[in-house]
Amino acid sequence: MLGEPGVPVYLRTPSRVLISIAAMVFGCLMVYLGAQQGWTLVLVTCFAVAMTILALVRTEYAILGLIIMANFDGFLKPLFDTRFSLFFKDYFVLLAVVRWTWGLFSGEDRPSFRTVVAVPALLFTGYVLAEVANPNARSVLQSVAGVRAWLIWIPVFFIAYDYLTTREAIERLWIVATVCSIVVAAYGIVQFFIGFEHLYKLSSSFEYYSKMGYFLESGSRVNRVFGTMVSPGVFGTAMGFMALVACGLFLSTRSRVRRIIAGVAVPIVVIGLFFSGSRSAVIGAALGLIVLFALCRRPLVLMVGLVLLAGGIWQSMRLSEGAVGERMATATWEYSSNRALKPLVAGYNIALRHPFGLGVASGTGVARVMRDRGLKDSSTPFLENDLGRAFGELGVPGAILYLGLVFCAFYGAGTAWVRIRAPELAALSAGVIGAAILVAAGLATGASLYLAPGAPYFWLAIATAMRLPDVMRARAVSDDMALAGPEAVSTTP
Repeated sequence: MLGEPGVPVYLRTPSRVLISIAAMVFGCLMVYLGAQQGWTLVLVTCFAVAMTILALVRTEYAILGLIIMANFDGFLKPLFDTRFSLFFKDYFVLLAVVRWTWGLFSGEDRPSFRTVVAVPALLFTGYVLAEVANPNARSVLQSVAGVRAWLIWIPVFFIAYDYLTTREAIERLWIVATVCSIVVAAYGIVQFFIGFEHLYKLSSSFEYYSKMGYFLESGSRVNRVFGTMVSPGVFGTAMGFMALVACGLFLSTRSRVRRIIAGVAVPIVVIGLFFSGSRSAVIGAALGLIVLFALCRRPLVLMVGLVLLAGGIWQSMRLSEGAVGERMATATWEYSSNRALKPLVAGYNIALRHPFGLGVASGTGVARVMRDRGLKDSSTPFLENDLGRAFGELGVPGAILYLGLVFCAFYGAGTAWVRIRAPELAALSAGVIGAAILVAAGLATGASLYLAPGAPYFWLAIATAMRLPDVMRARAVSDDMALAGPEAVSTTP
């Protein structure tokens, strides 16, 4: 594998002696860490080292490592209760960027630069970086945290678009995400029934999740499960996203095994979605489902997907003994509009007073921790959704660039869907576009393009949708060449 074409020069034909020595040193270090710090750290370190090596060999492994880490991020952070646990996912993004940049300097083609997303992403990135010099910003550290929050996931689109060149690569990406979602959803369902006490034995930091629940009219309290993610809302968004993607994968894949995995995933992740108690995720999933219906070109097979979805909804209602239904009934128009409009109006009013905003990071990620610890002026309001936060932090020009970037992402995905002729690929496109709609709808209630795994999933979905016409065209050319036979290949004497 290390000697295959395309592998960076520094990884080709390495010295067996050096590898053996490094392996022995690494083994001794892991034994020491296991004895001194605990074996959980050893497992995480081994996973990180393995993925580092694989990512330097092939970009796909960095993206798959990012997906796995993003799904289990909320479980690892309480175990490693340090500020560095915030950057577990960042490491895999960095690996992907390093490998992608190395390929760029080595002469590999980067068609992502020619997409409709490229220019808006460049303009938005430049504007956010310029906001570091905003005189309204309270500190440089706060601004750096804000740059991370706004920009960290945008490179995922370019990296994914450039390596998703085959149908096999696309399906492999989403089947890994589907398998992860099954594991996380199943564990979330278990949490709903047994609670979180078993986690408190691992770390007292898990007690933070005990506050997350809701009360029924009867007065009984219901846990909002988080699976292995950082919050029930993030868990619900990820489950709704993967329900739509799994539907698209179920309708499109030619592999029987993958279709079975996708079919099993749909009802399980739907139950996880409702058990999360996230009303915004359910509303977003409903919008995404409408898009899936509108864009899917396989109505007969779609009926099977609907049966799987309906089964998941029915089971969630039955297993929760009506608690889920009562929770969703509170997602009224008045509640939803207030949740979306109040932060938006607050951010817009800030933009009227400060046309270029208050500077990046007024309350997301690291910056919110800084505010809670008194490192930031508490008079700056925390804007709970990204629409209001865009106006409040970036001002009018930044908010327009931000919304323009999201619009161009959907424009590129939509125009790509129009060019698809194969019904099964159109079904997969419908699934990922519907899932991206769910994340975009979350901008009205939270930081959905910052929180993982929803945010990287969004850019992976857009890259997938925009790549599918090229996959279809490449497959058609391959089939034509196979039918024509070897005599169709011209040779030069």
